[in-house]
Amino acid sequence: MKVLSGIYLALIFIGFSAVAVASEKLQTEITEEDLLLINKLVRIAQRNSHQVRKAKNAMGFNAFVDIVSIELSPSQSRTSYNTSDFPSEEEQSFYMSLTIDPIKIFTAIDNIPIMKAHLRETKQQTRLKVIKQYFAYLQARQASKIVAYRMQQFRERERIASNVSLRSSQQLDNADYVAVATDMLNKNMQERLALEELAEVVGFSSQEIKNILNKQD
Repeated sequence: MKVLSGIYLALIFIGFSAVAVASEKLQTEITEEDLLLINKLVRIAQRNSHQVRKAKNAMGFNAFVDIVSIELSPSQSRTSYNTSDFPSEEEQSFYMSLTIDPIKIFTAIDNIPIMKAHLRETKQQTRLKVIKQYFAYLQARQASKIVAYRMQQFRERERIASNVSLRSSQQLDNADYVAVATDMLNKNMQERLALEELAEVVGFSSQEIKNILNKQD
């Protein structure tokens, strides 16, 4: 009778555990929150992107660097007064000459649409990288949830079947445990790698990205 009571209590505990794990919903579509978060990450990535900054600089003052040339010429003059009090006086000055190349002006103006198009393409490429890596992280995180649920099921099943401590079932000679544990490790590593790659694309540290993602949950 004591054994049956113990099994009954164990089943009640396992039932509550299963409900708690199973209550976590899996994502089946891209939500509005995902899109808002993606746009936020895209803005950060474009601000931190070396390629985007370089494309912006090419449209600014750098586009007209070769058009204007400035030359400074030092000059020195000496005036002699032929007196004992003021024998001579020296004066130094600089002359500046400004040269504008009209041909290069027209060339720079013609290149502005090309540079704008290049900036748009660079921004779009950065956006696509962020979106792809964000989706990869979503998939990896969901895969981790699934394998965590499988591990929970394994633990519950082993408790019921063996009626012994769970530790004895978590051995290398237990093929089911080895398979689930290996899969769980792989999925957790993939989730971590996806997080690191997303952080690299955005230009933040993995902890900074994790803080942003946690605020959305």
